[in-house]
Order: sequence, then C-alpha cells, then structure tokens
Amino acid sequence: MKGISIQKIATILELESGSDSPVMGYASDSRKVVEGGLFFALVGERCDGHYFLGEVAEQGALGAVVSKDYSGDHFGLELLRVESVEEALAKLAKQLMEEKKAQVIGVTGTVGKTTTKDFIANLLEGKYKVGKSPGNFNTNIGLPLSILNLNGDEEVIVLEMGMNHPGEIANLVEIAPPDLAVITKVSLVHSMFFDDGLEGIAKAKAEILKSDKTKFAIIDHELFAYDCIKSWKGRKYGFSIEKPEADYFLSRTEREFFIDEEGVRSVAFDLPFKEKHFLHNFLAAAACARMMKLSFEEIVDRIPSLKIPQMRFQKWESGGVTFINDAYNASPEAMKAALGHLPKPKEGGKRIAILGSMKELGEFTERAHREVGEFALSFVDWLLCLGEECESMRQVFEEAKKPAELFTDRESLSKKLKEWMKEGDVILVKGSRSLEMEKILEIYTP
Repeated sequence: MKGISIQKIATILELESGSDSPVMGYASDSRKVVEGGLFFALVGERCDGHYFLGEVAEQGALGAVVSKDYSGDHFGLELLRVESVEEALAKLAKQLMEEKKAQVIGVTGTVGKTTTKDFIANLLEGKYKVGKSPGNFNTNIGLPLSILNLNGDEEVIVLEMGMNHPGEIANLVEIAPPDLAVITKVSLVHSMFFDDGLEGIAKAKAEILKSDKTKFAIIDHELFAYDCIKSWKGRKYGFSIEKPEADYFLSRTEREFFIDEEGVRSVAFDLPFKEKHFLHNFLAAAACARMMKLSFEEIVDRIPSLKIPQMRFQKWESGGVTFINDAYNASPEAMKAALGHLPKPKEGGKRIAILGSMKELGEFTERAHREVGEFALSFVDWLLCLGEECESMRQVFEEAKKPAELFTDRESLSKKLKEWMKEGDVILVKGSRSLEMEKILEIYTP
C-alpha cells in the first residue's frame, strides 16, 4: 500500500534493504511513475521495462523491481532484484492483502464488469471507506497494481477480475480472495480459447468462487443453469431484470423502478439511465449493497452519484446529429444491447451503426457476426463495418436490400460516414478494443 517502506517491501520479497523511505505509488508503465514511486520493470511482448529505468529515475522514483539478470545502470534507483518481476508483483500484493482487514468484493463476467464495479463502489461510499480498481485494471498486472496503490485504510475493496484463458481468475483469487463475489452476464468473448463454448467460459468465470473465504455470491440468474454454479456450496443470490423468480428482480412502472428482494418490495426510485444492460449492472450493485447492510433508502440516496464509465453508450449531439460512443469493447451480447437501445432519429433522420469486428470468437466468429447483423436489421437503417470478420454482417444487410459497406481501415470508413450522415441522424460506434473505434468520432466530440 502507499506509504510502506522499501525495507518492508524488500522483506516481503525475501531481499535486504536499509531504506525506510516510504513508497508513494506503484507502476509498471514508466509514464505513470510518481515521485517517490516504485517501478516494476516487466518484460512484455512489445517492450522491456528495464529500458526505461533512466526515465523512471528522472521522474523521481525511489526504486525499481528488476530481474536479477539485469546488469545495466541503476540510475540512482534502489534496485530490488528478483527471479520474476511479475511473480514479485503478485507476491507483494497478496501479502499486503493478507495484512488488511477490509472486506473484498470481486466482480467478474463477460460484459458489464467495470460498470458494475463502479456502481458497487459508488453505492457503498455512502456508508464505508471504499477502494476500487481503476478503469479496467483486472489482469494479473492490473489487479495487484490496483491493490498496491490503495491508501491502506479502506474498509471495503472492490476489485474487477478479468480473463482471456482458463485459470487466470483463479490466479487473481489467490492474490485477493473475495468475501463476496459478483458474476455479471456470460457471453461469447474469448471463445477461441474455450472448446466448450459458453459452458467453458462460465466455468472460467466461476473460478472467482474457488476460495474458502468466499461465502456469498451475487450471480446473474441465467447462470444458475450451469453446473459450475449449481455445484458451488456457498450462499448464492440470483438477480434478473427479466425473471421475477430471481432473489433480486428489478421491475418498473411507466415512471418508477422497484426492486423485489425475496418477496419484499423496496421503495420506489428513479434512475439516470433506462438501457437494459445498465439496469442489469445496477441491480447487481444494489443486491451487493444490500448484502453489505445498506438499506434501500441508503441505496436510493446514492443513485445520483452513479456515472457510466467512458465509452459505454455515451451520447451527445453535434450539428444536429446524435452520436453514441460505445466503443470500449464488443461481444455479441453487448452489440445487441447497444443496438436495441438506439434512440429514434429526428424526423427525416436515420440510424447508422458503425460496427467493428468482434475478436477472439474462434469457430463462432462467422455465426456470431451474422447473428448480430440479423439483430441489427430491426434497429439500423444503414450499416458501416470495420474489419474482415464483419463480412457476414454486410451480407445480411445486402440480402435484406439495406445499405451496408465493409472497410478495412478507419480512414476510409470515416470518409464514407461524412458522405452519409446528415442532420437528424443517430450514429452508434461499437467494436473490439483493439480497433480503437472511438477515434472515428474524435472530430465530432464536444
């Protein structure tokens, strides 16, 4: 945590240091090193952190965790030499978590992890001192760095846990076993790494339940059908915006929302969003807050603090055109959610969807893109696609005699968008993170 000495860090890593200087922050990206910070010189596919030690020293870092084989200049830094920098990072975070008394809430799922994590933290901040992982810091690097950068006085810590392959969430749970686990929706993302499709993805997500410390779980009601959830021995609560039999069910009248909690209806309340996927995220967060002893009145009081994270269905108007930036990431489930909530265009306007490829779908690639294309027919007038995987989407629109074009670069697509759009239109942009679809909208962003 912030403020502990390099000497204590060295002791945890089974090294020696005579420095009692407090560390004020931790980073593996040299650009994010703070004065008095500790740098982890990780070696990745694209770069080697050891090459940036000089830059780190200039920014005022106290020291760096480096490979024991590093033989270059120390640049005035105290170097902690270890067998594996990545393993040292995990070991340090795990040890410091074991020393804390804070309750840990772990959040995973295919879609909605970051939004749900932020909603949980916002609701709980009315009653507890809360720490959380920033943005989508949910990997074997991001999660331990999130832990190390906490202040150390938190009562509750909310951590997002992500994965690309089986076993990765289990490794995160080893570092920070949750007292309460939350699993949002599961859908076809990273399915190229899972021969058994959704069942395998659900099983990998259920690794968040593997610790004996985890006694309670808030789980999307749809997942109760999977054996990996059925077999878990802890107390699980289902949540749903569609199934009234769930332990937590969100219902609505024309103007107000209600939460049914095991047959007990809450007070009425309003929300600053109406899209189903955000309602799903909110219900998970509200159920979690109830497990953390918040009253419904306390939850309602915190609703004004809820904010949608960046690039998640962000709407604005420019030049009479409504733009929607939902470019953070994409899966079949998330694509359909965004398409299904497109607002109606103004009179004479049209709905244009700019959809990018959904990556890592393996054998499901063609089918998943076709299904999204078929779904889009009911909500979209014109379609612009980015990436070869989207060809099946374009074909669906062509067969329905609706305008659609496929592009392999953002520049050509942006040029076509300028030709197509006019005042009154609604334009949605969504695609896998690697495509950086949000750049298409940069010139229209206020």
